[in-house]
Amino acid sequence: MAVLLIIAILLIDQVVKIWVKTHMAPGDIEFQVNAFDVNWLTMTFLENNGAAGGIQIFGSKIFLSLFRLLAIIFVGYYIWLLTTKKESVRWGYFICMALIFAGAAGNLIDCMFYGLCFSASTGDTIANYVGFAGEGHYAGFLEGKVVDMFEMPFTFVWNIADAAITIGVILLLLFYRKEMSQISLKRE
Repeated sequence: MAVLLIIAILLIDQVVKIWVKTHMAPGDIEFQVNAFDVNWLTMTFLENNGAAGGIQIFGSKIFLSLFRLLAIIFVGYYIWLLTTKKESVRWGYFICMALIFAGAAGNLIDCMFYGLCFSASTGDTIANYVGFAGEGHYAGFLEGKVVDMFEMPFTFVWNIADAAITIGVILLLLFYRKEMSQISLKRE
């Protein structure tokens, strides 16, 4: 079930991001959900060159991308170790870890490949798919920008991958603190 969830999140995340990247210019607003004079959900195209909310914490885009890759490897290995444990692990814990893994992988895909296979999105210019070997790409391997598009009151602009990570972490903190503190990865 966790593998299917990871695949579904990655597919939905990438389909939405590619549609946004190839149909909207940065800053374009596709739709807004308004009620009681509040924009509850806005779809605005933004490219993020940093971490969550555009925060530049590592200084180098390549270093940030490599950090994301290491985090994904660690979480993937952790999930695999959990499947090999003799004691049982609640399925919800696996789902939370799968959400975090899928979200991190979705954003890493952007960093790894979007700079290579799309032209730049600037001002009023919509990006074009140029192919991996094509000319006109805007960045190198591990230097692509993450595509963000959703905004709600009091949030950063986010994407489906960000939502998966956030939901996974919140559920872990609310319902699986016991598992996080008790599950040992030591082999017996």
